[in-house]
Amino acid sequence: LDSERLMKVTAFFVLALQLITVSEASESVVPRGGAKVLKAKPYSERIPADASTNFNDSCLPSVDDVRPITGACEWTPDELLKSPYWGLELTPTDLAELKDALEIVKKPDSGLDLQDGWQPLGVTQENFPLPTLGPKLKKMADELENGKGAVMIKNMPIKDYSVEDIGIIYAGVNSYIGEWVPQSSAGLRSKSRGFGLPLGRVEAEMAGNTPKNGKQANNYFRLHTDRCDVITLMCIRPAVSGGTSRVCSAARLHNAMLKEYPHLCARLYHKFHRIWEGSNGYFGLPVWSVHKGKFTTQVSPSYIENAQVLTDVPKLDEEGIEAVDIMEEIGLQYSHDFLMEPGMVYWLNNHIVYHGRDSWRFNGGTDEVKTGGDGGRLMLRMWLSPYETRDLPDTASYKLVWGSTKGGSPRGGLNPALKSGLTPKREELVSAVNSGKVDYYGLFKRKYGVDAYEV
Repeated sequence: LDSERLMKVTAFFVLALQLITVSEASESVVPRGGAKVLKAKPYSERIPADASTNFNDSCLPSVDDVRPITGACEWTPDELLKSPYWGLELTPTDLAELKDALEIVKKPDSGLDLQDGWQPLGVTQENFPLPTLGPKLKKMADELENGKGAVMIKNMPIKDYSVEDIGIIYAGVNSYIGEWVPQSSAGLRSKSRGFGLPLGRVEAEMAGNTPKNGKQANNYFRLHTDRCDVITLMCIRPAVSGGTSRVCSAARLHNAMLKEYPHLCARLYHKFHRIWEGSNGYFGLPVWSVHKGKFTTQVSPSYIENAQVLTDVPKLDEEGIEAVDIMEEIGLQYSHDFLMEPGMVYWLNNHIVYHGRDSWRFNGGTDEVKTGGDGGRLMLRMWLSPYETRDLPDTASYKLVWGSTKGGSPRGGLNPALKSGLTPKREELVSAVNSGKVDYYGLFKRKYGVDAYEV
């Protein structure tokens, strides 16, 4: 062979060898969910995230770059149940302090303003003094940021007070953990749920799997986060039947997905669009990121699927839908399920803990609820921006959604949407929901829970 032909033959064999190598590397298996998973670096060979780790929508990790999230924020249900912060009981001294603080804050000129008769504005550490309980609450706040990210008190004294007074006590307790931020609800924009307010009432105003016309339903909620640093829920009344709550370590879910479906795990570091009340009616943000070694997640499957209805939102491919869908399948394996009982109140760090719920039996109407009667499942909810929080990725998308990415700054909730320009709910989405074209979690192939209970 002359030199030219020899070079061509050699190049041919080199190319063939490369194709064979790529083919072997791309060999896939079909897991239980049906998604194809390409071979990637084994989990055992991956180095855990550390202070030098930064992954976000401006610095995407490759499949082999994704690192396990370790530390106190990665926990199992058994480990949560062993935590001294999950199931705390208030002492007689604590309970007496709450009673005294309520009397002080209700005095004229204390600064308390009960908007609409039940929204507790102006409650602070100064006018709601808790000399013994206050330091305990501040330790809880540290556990929220630097520990498991989940704490619970199980005996708030709700039987001794009206619902309005309970709301004041709730706001007073929360003032030791952080600043309240106005709540948002891009799907409902419901005053009853706390839209733009400090206190929300989580209750069923209709039966069905898909909330409509601004009413809350008794439907199943997949694991998700709310758009704030910390969410807290207090149980006033449980459901007659159903309504199981669940919490899950986001780091545990992340690591399980990294082991089983590394490519889907890596995909969730990319932007996913969700509906919101701000500019354009939607925003894009990764499901998870790592900043200075600290994990942060933000996800709401129903908001992601609702955004897909909007004509100007990029459409998710099959892999993107599968990545969001399979989160629930994995999360249910590592969730702690429990029934909230009267007086239970929990706080969750949305950056590291997911929460969800089962559907429950609907009692029909809310007239009894408004007067404090036995009107069915009722939770009070507040959104908080704690005094100690993590820095978030300093990207345009995080600044848009959170307002500030600096740790310890008041942020999240409705305010960033207001700053960007409040946008009416898109008519194309309203029409699709009301017509039945869009149903909760209809985008996803996996189905969970039962049809929402009806009477």
